[in-house]
Amino acid sequence: MSYIKEPIQKRAIEKKLKLIEAAKKVFNDKGYHNTHIKDITGEAGISTGLFYKYFKDKNDIYIEVIKLLIEKEMQVVLDFKDRIIEEENKKQVIRSYIENRLRIIIYNGIMQEFHILTKENEHIKDFTNNARKDYLNAIKDILFEIWHNAAESTIHVGAMLIWRTIYGNILEIATINNLDLKKEYIDNLTDLIHKYMKLD
Repeated sequence: MSYIKEPIQKRAIEKKLKLIEAAKKVFNDKGYHNTHIKDITGEAGISTGLFYKYFKDKNDIYIEVIKLLIEKEMQVVLDFKDRIIEEENKKQVIRSYIENRLRIIIYNGIMQEFHILTKENEHIKDFTNNARKDYLNAIKDILFEIWHNAAESTIHVGAMLIWRTIYGNILEIATINNLDLKKEYIDNLTDLIHKYMKLD
């Protein structure tokens, strides 16, 4: 019987993280069903035997990748929340937020497939729902600070609109190769969110 152990030594932790980073790339490029353990270990340059010291199977490491991506996205949102309230140049904060989301969106292949694959996985479903609530609550907190007397329903709708508008447009921006066009798109999206949030 094999036991999955949580690494405590620095070298072991680094190997586990290397496997997760490799899995992130392979899952994004090939998709869940077309990815095999040997693809991940080959990308990481780590033996298959060592893989099974840290993960039960392909699904186990897939879940770790999803958690990592959601946590990174949440960190970007929380950073945006802190900066938009504290910093004077609100437009620059919005632009930075959009650019930071763009850096994460390169793994959108994983996230899109994930929504299909994990419908039956209650643990991941709960994790995702909680992350989504945290995300929306962070944006609501911003709007409560800015739209002082707005009704709660208005704040909720505003948070949803900001989230969906930025996410939908980021997916589009990520496909643009022309740097001038990409910059113009980001500039216009920044202006749109800035005006909608009534930050003038």
